[in-house]
Amino acid sequence: MSDPGGLTAGTATAASTLRLLVASSRPFSWINTALPYAAGALLVDFQVTSSLLLGVVYFLLPYNLLMYGVNDLFDYASDAANPRKGSIEGARLEPGTARALWLAVALTNLPLLAAMFVVGGSAAGLCCLLAAAAALIYSAPPLRTKERPFLDSLTSASHFVLPAACGMLAAGLAPAALPWVPLAGFMAWGVASHALGAIQDIAYDRAAGIGSIATAIGARPTAAVSVAGYALAAAAAATLGPAGWVAAAILASYLLLPLSVLVRPDERQARRAWRSFLGMNLLAGFLLTQLLLRYWGVITYTAAQLLANVALAGAGLVLANVALNAVALRRRAPTVADAASPSLTVVLPCRNERDRLPAALDAVLRQDYPRIRIIVVDDDSTDGTLELAARLLPDRPPNSPRHGVVPVPPRPEGWTGKCWAAWQGAEATADDLVLFLDADTVLEPLAARALVSELLEGRHDLVSGVTRYAMPSRAERVLMPGFGMLLFGLIPLWLLTGFRGRPSALAFAYGPLILVSREAYVAVGGHAAIRGTEHDDVALARAFAREGRSVGTVHAADLGATRHYRSAAEIAAAWRRLFYPSVGYSLAAGLATLGVFAIAWLLPAVAAIMIGLGAVAEPAGSTASTAWTAHLPAALLSLGLLALARIILAIRGREPAESVLWTPFTAAATLAMQARGLVGGLLGAPVSWRGRVLGSPSVSDPAHSQDPQPRLTPDRPAEENT
Repeated sequence: MSDPGGLTAGTATAASTLRLLVASSRPFSWINTALPYAAGALLVDFQVTSSLLLGVVYFLLPYNLLMYGVNDLFDYASDAANPRKGSIEGARLEPGTARALWLAVALTNLPLLAAMFVVGGSAAGLCCLLAAAAALIYSAPPLRTKERPFLDSLTSASHFVLPAACGMLAAGLAPAALPWVPLAGFMAWGVASHALGAIQDIAYDRAAGIGSIATAIGARPTAAVSVAGYALAAAAAATLGPAGWVAAAILASYLLLPLSVLVRPDERQARRAWRSFLGMNLLAGFLLTQLLLRYWGVITYTAAQLLANVALAGAGLVLANVALNAVALRRRAPTVADAASPSLTVVLPCRNERDRLPAALDAVLRQDYPRIRIIVVDDDSTDGTLELAARLLPDRPPNSPRHGVVPVPPRPEGWTGKCWAAWQGAEATADDLVLFLDADTVLEPLAARALVSELLEGRHDLVSGVTRYAMPSRAERVLMPGFGMLLFGLIPLWLLTGFRGRPSALAFAYGPLILVSREAYVAVGGHAAIRGTEHDDVALARAFAREGRSVGTVHAADLGATRHYRSAAEIAAAWRRLFYPSVGYSLAAGLATLGVFAIAWLLPAVAAIMIGLGAVAEPAGSTASTAWTAHLPAALLSLGLLALARIILAIRGREPAESVLWTPFTAAATLAMQARGLVGGLLGAPVSWRGRVLGSPSVSDPAHSQDPQPRLTPDRPAEENT
């Protein structure tokens, strides 16, 4: 009997080559070519025809395989040196795959191009052939326009504009009747987008000897070209009437991307802008598709109906999320007996916390837990925090240290202050568990026992407790609830808790109160694994989840109070510091978050007012008045659901009753502060916190840090650490 191993190996090789070729076509981007063709065809003739289906199929895999596969083949050398290449940004096609690629391109492109002449007509066929030629000359020698500055952007833009024109021609539109102004605007958008993407590869392209618009004129002038292109695209859309004005507003949001590079023209900013662009395409595409569906009459609605239904959906979403979070994040009753309690160290990082430290330390010293020690880590304070901590901690018996103060050594490049301080505190103990506690948090006596029980009984490796907000001032009672409205009202913590922190990209932890198993902390690399992040709490949870460790979150309003910020200015500064990083440095994610927050927390009140005014403004008994009045119950119901959700939040968070009455103003102010944080972060405005400037490249982006990662010593005796 013959050995089938060769056949099996050959099959596996063929399958892997096929997967590589599909990856090189960038499936994430298929919609960018297929949708313009479909939209162009349907705008001319809203019919599902054979030419429509044929064109959509062609501008999915075949066209993109031609455009991106050939590009990746001839760019192999430069791509190999570019860490950005891979996943949705394309594949690395070795020269040995050339034969397979060209065969796949021919088999997928030529038959469909020939069929287009028959099914769509000669004009559509010639247009599709022109699009294929533009895709080919972009990457293939001898023309290879992608290496010819300015021609690279123009050719790249044609890859998306020509499919739209092909769709219109295939639907029967004469070439002379093509809508040249919108197509020119689309071309400007394509030029702007290519120029934006080219900025991030300046260093790699120059090293590989590849020319581009960005290598020719530099980052800032290229960003200016991108700004001009997006502005022209918005202006072209605005010529199309009321629907065009909405489209122009959507397209104008792209301006923030190159503007952010104009302000700070470095590689990291350019890459953030490009990642945001990829997300913006999905968000803007969804919104523009809604305009098209309404234009085609697929969806019809009145203003009152839209307001009422969207408000009801938003309020229902909030109430459901609040209720599910309340159930999923409930705590177990403390069950750990004194004899079985593991040893626990409370690590308290401090930076200029002289005013807050006494209350926090006193609360830890009053914990109802038998085996507990405190390590105060001074993060380069200048207000006497270090000396105060030494005075406040009880005297340490000789040879048996129980508490201690650790002044941190100089912070290495690539570390944030909080991560470095927390790491030093964890290094200074060999106890079973480590509780990272913020100095602005005051615990109840049962807190340590309750969290340890939750970690052990829930079989978690990390548990964080969401404490209540201490809000003694009116500014805090008005503005602080906005954080909880976002966290518990819109984020599905119940889902993350149910899957014990998986997927890791969605794992969550709350910074002021985090308990970890030290064994797990050592195994995942601790704060050294996330040393460059300003969001140490969430990043630590995700580091645990990536290693398969269980992550849990519980309501802890009865276990402690945290006074994060003491004035409206500090709260606004916090949103400025936190919002842009919390949405992954993505403009699309930020805009989506702002939109959902506005729909959920503001629209119900706005809808009720507008529908009520609409009903009153029309003559009594008229058709228009009846139309508005018919949707008033739904608007009022959404307002009632939202009020119920807010009351539940206040009860769960032990908020003062006054804070509930301020909800409309809280929502509006929070939205404004989030928007300011998004724009400020996108444009790279400097942020300082506790006297330290945040967001420098060496600190905020771990990928840019070259310092060796230190190892936590798991067996260091406690006596040596203090």
